[in-house]
Amino acid sequence: MVNNISAGIYFVTNFFDDKEPLKWKLRTLVTGLFSDSVKDKSSVIKELSSLLALAKRVGLISDMNYEILAKEMINLDKGHESLVLKLETKESVIKDKIKLISSKKNTRQEAILSIIKNKKEVMIKDISSQFNGYSDKTIQRELLGMVKDGILIKSGEKRWSRYSLRG
Repeated sequence: MVNNISAGIYFVTNFFDDKEPLKWKLRTLVTGLFSDSVKDKSSVIKELSSLLALAKRVGLISDMNYEILAKEMINLDKGHESLVLKLETKESVIKDKIKLISSKKNTRQEAILSIIKNKKEVMIKDISSQFNGYSDKTIQRELLGMVKDGILIKSGEKRWSRYSLRG
């Protein structure tokens, strides 16, 4: 059972960016389930469930993958009568974590807008060269989100795409 959960978590986190802290936290926790030094496996399962719920909420894993992993963890934890495993963490904890992610995103968007205001029109490489710790894909998603929100205009296709402020 632990093998299935571990394989599942490693599989879904393969799609996370290597700089995503949640990837490494989930992997560390799940490997802890194999360790004899971890006495309270129920708390590890509970923390895994909470982090997976967060990953689902912010779109890092699909609903289907979340449901499969949550079901496996419930089955694993059935022997622990002292803990009633919750699939979702308390709303306040999730909201705090989402606010943290959101504020990070807003700061990134402000920096992107500042660059575009100075250069008038940019490509992904123009922006990603200004950011340490973010992949081109992350910057691309951010730019496309800003296009979708009506903040930016995109012209061109694929690697020739250019972004400018909506006038």
